[in-house]
Amino acid sequence: MSRQLGFLRFRSLNHSRSFVEQNFPTIYLCGPSAQDDRGTKVRIAYSREKEDRAKARAEGDWTCKMCSIVNYSTRNKCFRCQAPRPDAGPTGPPGIAPPRVKNNGDNDAAPENQPSQFLLFRGLETSVTEELLAKGVAKLYRPNTEGTSTSQKKGAKVASTTGDANLGAREGSIRRVLLVRDRRSNESWRYGFAEFATIQDAQAAVSRLHSFEKFTISSRPVMVTYIHAGVFVPVMNPSASNERFTFSPLSNPAMKLMYWDEDAYVTELTVSTEVEPQQAPKTEKPAGQTDVKAKDAADKAKKRKADAASSASGAKKMAMPSHLQFWSNRHAELHGIKKDTDDKGSDDQASSDTAAAPPRQSYADPNRNCCYLCMRQFKTTAEVNRHERQSQLHRGNLQNDEVVTRATNKLIKHGIIPQPPEYRDRARERRQAFGRSKNATTKPAPPPEREPSPPVEAASKGASLLSKMGWSAGTGLGAQGTGMTAPITTEVYAQGVGLGAQGGKLGEASEEAARNTRNRYDEFLEKTRQTARNRYEQLGK
Repeated sequence: MSRQLGFLRFRSLNHSRSFVEQNFPTIYLCGPSAQDDRGTKVRIAYSREKEDRAKARAEGDWTCKMCSIVNYSTRNKCFRCQAPRPDAGPTGPPGIAPPRVKNNGDNDAAPENQPSQFLLFRGLETSVTEELLAKGVAKLYRPNTEGTSTSQKKGAKVASTTGDANLGAREGSIRRVLLVRDRRSNESWRYGFAEFATIQDAQAAVSRLHSFEKFTISSRPVMVTYIHAGVFVPVMNPSASNERFTFSPLSNPAMKLMYWDEDAYVTELTVSTEVEPQQAPKTEKPAGQTDVKAKDAADKAKKRKADAASSASGAKKMAMPSHLQFWSNRHAELHGIKKDTDDKGSDDQASSDTAAAPPRQSYADPNRNCCYLCMRQFKTTAEVNRHERQSQLHRGNLQNDEVVTRATNKLIKHGIIPQPPEYRDRARERRQAFGRSKNATTKPAPPPEREPSPPVEAASKGASLLSKMGWSAGTGLGAQGTGMTAPITTEVYAQGVGLGAQGGKLGEASEEAARNTRNRYDEFLEKTRQTARNRYEQLGK
């Protein structure tokens, strides 16, 4: 079949340029396949040579090793299969695509094993069909022990509630299975997927899988992992030609999805559409049963009802995997579909349930049927509990620390809550009774007072560094303070005389400066500045 694409070669570049300038952007081709008398409208454009395509690829575009798709240089992962960018290495001839790698499902596994509602099953037999795959995935259900419990003898050991027999997904939580097949030959590619009702069911199925020594389907070991978000991609322009290769999410039938590999497609088999809540079995109280046994039976029945209620609530609200939710949101935005308000309603309901929940600390007196926080009296205990859950006055008083403290003191006074223990300093009592022990560390005696050192007008940089390390004026250097205490004297030598010459040392620098300036430091400083200024002016000349 024609790919609806053709090329036209001219004698020279000038002929091609003149043709495009006269007819761009479209021309009309007349013939028996034309739609009307005017002809078929065809777009025209310049073509690129192999060198141009090789140059564009050499600028940084890279080809995925998994699906052979060319990606832009700015991408670090393949936009189709989410495979990481390969390291730069030797490439083949320019302009020639690398050979296609056989797809065995390895690139569909989640790279970081992030949980999702879909599980990937790899290494299947070629003869495995959708029905056999669904039958094999059903091994990950939680075992049903109701039939065996009734046949147990009296006094038999009870199975552990934390063993492997209690792991697995809920019965009927597998929604459908998807088997990957070739589009041309319709043969199985030996891997497929299973969609669960919730992510928790998929995680429970994986926990059940880990309890097996070897998980097999049709007597062949298979590998089971989660999938990543790029396995199923949306179909932007669905048509009759590709409708056979698409499927829809269970929560959004208007949306069409497709397997990312264009040479394959998935065939789906629906296993279940809704999880039926398990009904709690009715228990009758036999004659002669003791009150203790009756209480235990009532507790077990209440627990079974709670489990059934939780499973029923989970069946009504079906979660969607993150990647399918992402594509559903994009589909709604493109087609202008308003989002369902069920989530909002559920949030409001959750908030109302949270608001109606009883407080953690009760300030009610069950003997007097009163609330010490609000100082109100009621007729029955049920009215007190309803008041703590629904009263706006009670919620407002919970925010007042003074009222809460007063109510707590009343509860302690009437013996409803125990008195909080007071702190008792037993160490102080022991010291008063027996005195200090010999090994007790005593406070060191204060060091002898030193004569105050003369105030320093301006601390030098060295003095500030030493003070940060713990040194103080008048003390010696070193960790023990036994080092030198006086600063190093600055000696002045006669100009032009060697260090070892006799009579070359004039004395200490500060004393010599005092003699030269007649004990007037300001004059010495000004003289030094003037000398430096004269030297600077001489250098400028």
